[in-house]
Amino acid sequence: MCTVSWLLKDDGYQVFFNRDEQKSRAQAVPPTPFCHQGVEYLMPVDPDGGGSWIATNEHGQSICLLNYYQGNVPKGVLTSRGLLVKSLAAFQNYAQVDEYLQSIDLKSFAPFSLLIFEPDLTRHHSTVKGVCWTGQSLVYIRPNPPLISSSVDYQKAFELRSECYQAYTSTHANVDQLLEFHASHIPSKGHLSTCMHRKDAHTVSFTHILVTSSERGMSYHPGSPCCGITESYLTQNRISLIPSSNVKIA
Repeated sequence: MCTVSWLLKDDGYQVFFNRDEQKSRAQAVPPTPFCHQGVEYLMPVDPDGGGSWIATNEHGQSICLLNYYQGNVPKGVLTSRGLLVKSLAAFQNYAQVDEYLQSIDLKSFAPFSLLIFEPDLTRHHSTVKGVCWTGQSLVYIRPNPPLISSSVDYQKAFELRSECYQAYTSTHANVDQLLEFHASHIPSKGHLSTCMHRKDAHTVSFTHILVTSSERGMSYHPGSPCCGITESYLTQNRISLIPSSNVKIA
């Protein structure tokens, strides 16, 4: 299971991501700067696969990937989906991502959902882009928050987390409300709650991305967000990149 939501502002956007994994999985390496073809980007690294589930770059483009358990897993040897995020991390716009996805053999990957947040995305401009690889075809989606993945009770988890999201954001979504949503244990502390807890798996980390006209930053908490993450915590723990000079946010 994983849960992602986002907040569109007048001068940019923010992404909130709960990563849920098996307790036996190795702890991820916190976000650090990388550079590919002259483009700097930030991402945490999964040591088991060498890739990631979320990234943001100096141009202001961010991507995140969730497993799509409802798809059909292709036969044969599969490549880690996290390496796909690594390959896409330096791209500057959705068109480049789409072109790359069309050029590779997706049947080497298990099913996934991919979100693309373009550099000029704001409350008043553009939309969040999304694609879903079902294991058989690439489907273009119009994502709405929250987007979740779950290998257990997906429909029930989706319904309950969506209801929880609406309850927290019914008046006007802000950072504090979304942090509370990602830390929530509704209806109870268990496999259906946004901050997920099972005997074999749990929410292992929380990642926050901030993109504005003057900043590209990522904050990371290596643990369950129910510990009480605040906006000041995000600020104090943020790693930032110098924005590319040729990108402007409308």
